[in-house]
Amino acid sequence: MTPMLALVTVSIRQALPTRRTALLLLAELGPAAVYLLATSNRTAVAAFDGLVEIGASTYFGLVLPVVTIVIAAGVLGNERRDTTLSFIALRPMSRSGIAAAKLLAGFLAAFAVNLVGALALGITHAIRFGGPEIVLGLVVGGLVATLAYTSVVVPLGFLTDRAVIIGLAYLFIAENGVIFALSGLALLSPWRLGAAVFADIVEGSRVVLTDAIGTMTSANALMAAAVYVVFGVATTSYLLRRRDLA
Repeated sequence: MTPMLALVTVSIRQALPTRRTALLLLAELGPAAVYLLATSNRTAVAAFDGLVEIGASTYFGLVLPVVTIVIAAGVLGNERRDTTLSFIALRPMSRSGIAAAKLLAGFLAAFAVNLVGALALGITHAIRFGGPEIVLGLVVGGLVATLAYTSVVVPLGFLTDRAVIIGLAYLFIAENGVIFALSGLALLSPWRLGAAVFADIVEGSRVVLTDAIGTMTSANALMAAAVYVVFGVATTSYLLRRRDLA
């Protein structure tokens, strides 16, 4: 096993402690439960609109960000608080390699949990009314949003013990407040990147999501996600080189 793969594997295990992971997985079932309650007596068309609205507001706009912020904040933050970063630095890896490994581990851990929510919501609708593209849209959109959040929160978690609080404040005040009112800033909202990808995969969903994503397309979203990743790796690499790891 290569040093990078070993670090990714260990970091994923550390990021998913049993009790916390069980609670996060339970939260991931929330959007599917809300969807069932809200659309129990609706027609297929109304249920589809309800799915898109609930997917945007509860899965993309709430559960996915919260889960990703909680997991990603500890990927490097816990290492710093436990003073184990200096031991990681002894591995035969560059600082950029360590940064990439930690970001990858945070992404994989968060996406594994978020995948449960995407599948639960998408499959619930598909069983009732069909439409497997719903599942694909939620999974791919969730992947993009999780990647963007992870790229920002992992270095933030290294900088401060309050990364979760800062991340949640940004989510509720900026993303679900300011950016909601100013759709031109949608690229600054990671969950909207995922919603834009979902809108291009699932036919008919864009009209419901217009208030949230504006005119953003999946191409715009993917380019923005790539920028987030480059930012995350570059920032984390810089911090690992410049800050005291002991």
